[in-house]
Amino acid sequence: MNFMRYFAGFIALFVSLVSIAQLDTVSVMYYNLLNFPGSSQEQTRVDTLEDIIAYVKPDLFLVNELESLYGANLILSNAMNVNGITHYQRATYYSGPDTQNMLFYNEDKFGLIEQFQITTDLRDISEYHLYYKEPNMNASTDTVHLWAYSCHLKAGSYQSDEDRRALETSQFKSYLDNLNRSGNLILGGDFNIYSSSEVACQNILNTGNIPFYDPINQLGNWNNNSFYQEIHTQSTRASSGGFAGGASGGLDDRFDIIFATDDIMQGNQRLTYLPGSYKSIGNDGNHFNGNINSGTNTAVPQDIANALFHNSDHLPVYMEMVVQGTVGVTEYSTVVSSAFYNSLDNSLYLRMKEPVKHIDLTIFDLSGKQVCQTSHGELINILPNLNSGIYLAQVITEKGMSAVKFVVE
Repeated sequence: MNFMRYFAGFIALFVSLVSIAQLDTVSVMYYNLLNFPGSSQEQTRVDTLEDIIAYVKPDLFLVNELESLYGANLILSNAMNVNGITHYQRATYYSGPDTQNMLFYNEDKFGLIEQFQITTDLRDISEYHLYYKEPNMNASTDTVHLWAYSCHLKAGSYQSDEDRRALETSQFKSYLDNLNRSGNLILGGDFNIYSSSEVACQNILNTGNIPFYDPINQLGNWNNNSFYQEIHTQSTRASSGGFAGGASGGLDDRFDIIFATDDIMQGNQRLTYLPGSYKSIGNDGNHFNGNINSGTNTAVPQDIANALFHNSDHLPVYMEMVVQGTVGVTEYSTVVSSAFYNSLDNSLYLRMKEPVKHIDLTIFDLSGKQVCQTSHGELINILPNLNSGIYLAQVITEKGMSAVKFVVE
């Protein structure tokens, strides 16, 4: 009996480690580049952007206010595929009203299936349909799909500006409804929205067949509100400065956002938002209405704070998602239905499929490192404090074994 029990434990551990190996983290960054490349300081601007890209290392990089095909190629060849890096590719450039969007992607992790320009009342919204490149994938591999949308809504604080933003987002949601689009969708860019109560934002969140969510759930009146100072993205300058002009006034607006569908927030389609990963790059919460590079910036090194100040009047927004491979932990769950971690009392709650007398529990982080091992009843209490992230729980009982994931927010 003991031999079988420890043999089962060995098999469960093997399954857990295989499942861990099937998890990968991918990153996405949206950035309004402020009329890139502009008519002057072209080389300086691309060198500055190179520093930011090298610091963040995004797998998906989506931009607004791109002026030309030349600018897209300049970014790819002089800011991304540099210093021995060769894995970035870009989408097809389309010239529409005003400035353009663009997607750059890590071709080691993603392939671009197709793209489409969604016509709105002002600027096009760009749709990019991507697939994740599974290790050892072949023609029959069922992999993870992601639809990434990049938008730049009408700027301005007049009612007429709000009305145009509302119309743009309504047209976007109608496009999704007409195609019955669902699954892993992200929508990001420069929304120029001052409050989540604005109709444009409510359209994104609540209208149509597929709602979107703010991953950090920080909805409210963002404009000039110090309560939201850690997530503001515009402006990086309190007064004039930097390249290509742009807005001043310091950090006091959350114009740049990444929204995600419920499938990403819940991980229903093998792509899960990584809690704690969402950030406004360079915003340490200490530069409200000021220059992003003034004094000490605790979020980024000083040279990156300087680059963010000079490069654009916007900060990039960034988040990470965890990709669960085709061999996932849910396929090996035999005794546990689900696991939930309560950070308030530092407890892991296991929902068992049937009553058990004893539980052996081992917890691994995504790197495969064991962070906890204990034996207990159905409620595993007083665990070590766990950082935000996704973990795997290996559970062994007298009735079987499981490997299930849980999230610490």
